[in-house]
Amino acid sequence: MAAGIYCFQPYCVTGELDPPANPLICPQFCARFNDLDNIGLTGRHYSGFIMLGIQVFNKPDDYKFFKEECVEFNYRWLTETLGIDPDDITFVEDVWAGGGNLGPSVEYFVRGLEVGNMVFMQYKTFHDGSREELAVKVIDVGIGLERIAWLNNGTYTSYSDTFKHAMEYFQAKTGVELNEEVWTKYGPYSCTLNIDEVADIEQTWQALSNKIDVPVDQLKNSIQTVKEMFIVLDHTRTILIIISDGSLPSNVGGGGNVRNILRRSFAIMKQRGWWDLIGGMDGFIEIFEQHKRDLFGIYGEFPEYKSFRAIIEGEYERWMTTDEAQAVNLNKLLQKKKNVLTIDDWILAMTSWGIPVDTISKISGQPIPGNLYYEIATRQEKVMKAPEKILYNTIHLPETKSIYFDANKQMDFTGRIVDVFANQLEENKLNLVILDQSCFYPTSGGQLHDTGKLSIEGVDRVF
Repeated sequence: MAAGIYCFQPYCVTGELDPPANPLICPQFCARFNDLDNIGLTGRHYSGFIMLGIQVFNKPDDYKFFKEECVEFNYRWLTETLGIDPDDITFVEDVWAGGGNLGPSVEYFVRGLEVGNMVFMQYKTFHDGSREELAVKVIDVGIGLERIAWLNNGTYTSYSDTFKHAMEYFQAKTGVELNEEVWTKYGPYSCTLNIDEVADIEQTWQALSNKIDVPVDQLKNSIQTVKEMFIVLDHTRTILIIISDGSLPSNVGGGGNVRNILRRSFAIMKQRGWWDLIGGMDGFIEIFEQHKRDLFGIYGEFPEYKSFRAIIEGEYERWMTTDEAQAVNLNKLLQKKKNVLTIDDWILAMTSWGIPVDTISKISGQPIPGNLYYEIATRQEKVMKAPEKILYNTIHLPETKSIYFDANKQMDFTGRIVDVFANQLEENKLNLVILDQSCFYPTSGGQLHDTGKLSIEGVDRVF
């Protein structure tokens, strides 16, 4: 998941291009894989959720609104539209940075639940840590839609609001029952089981048991089964959106995340006996259809995706028939590590060898680490390429005509130099030439850039 403003950096932020609208409301489905261990427990964590984005671009000659007005608008929305008691609202000021920009941010909470975040982008940042004021002052607001439904309905968990039809179908087929008495008591304290914030999970369960006066074993049993139902419902909704958007399961990058949550869903369904109760693959595919019903009011009819079922079936077959050679690798690793796997070993077996996590657990005899998916996502975030920082202001320049779009076989051209920039990454050498038109194709869409020479007053320069 990335900030919604990344879609508009850098050119709408610099003022070189206009956004589709200003102000702009931009809801987007966000995939987030570093909270998988918390899903089903806390009531607020998802692998995929809908972020309501609001962006505003205040140009020097076209001011819309900025900090004070934005905070006021959000406050009035909470108190007047949603009817929230002002005493239940908390604003927390922080700093946000990303994509070469920086500015203050204000998060707002209702009774401890973070509902939204307002980012006010004021500066452009540089590699040396310096910054300068942006000519265009930008607002980027993010609001979690599922949390608003949860807050408005006052239910014990947001999942029952989010997966209404899918949950009803699942329960009818599998017989999973939700102990409302326990969940009503547990709901207000569910945040205490946030895996990445808990030092001793067993101690936390016991403290929670004492607080709500439910025996710890009864509490765990009441939560665990329903938690795993919520995991399946969450993961299948995310898979529906991601595959419909063009991604495919694989062993690397984002595709690896899709494969992980799909296989996790298969494993839970099999271990609980739900796969047979739901009717095998036909019933599993029906879960996706129920998600479409739940999402209809937001997305409308989903376009037909003829190969969707074939993709799911193919992944199921791969999961069921893990390559024996990979199991041999795991057994060798177990011998080397004296049957004790570290978190690094788990991640190696999953991401490099493609072994399903439940298979690793079965072969090794070890329980799945509680923070496994968090660690995988955290490490992926560290190697992700951040959006390029914009080092140069080109707003005053006319757009360069791209000759290669109309004449992709043309090998030479004549252009006029409109400006020359000092290269901030090469000791400010004057070697960045801006032309009025160009036949050089820049690296884009996975295709590498053109190379050649530029002749200036008879002197050749190689590029």
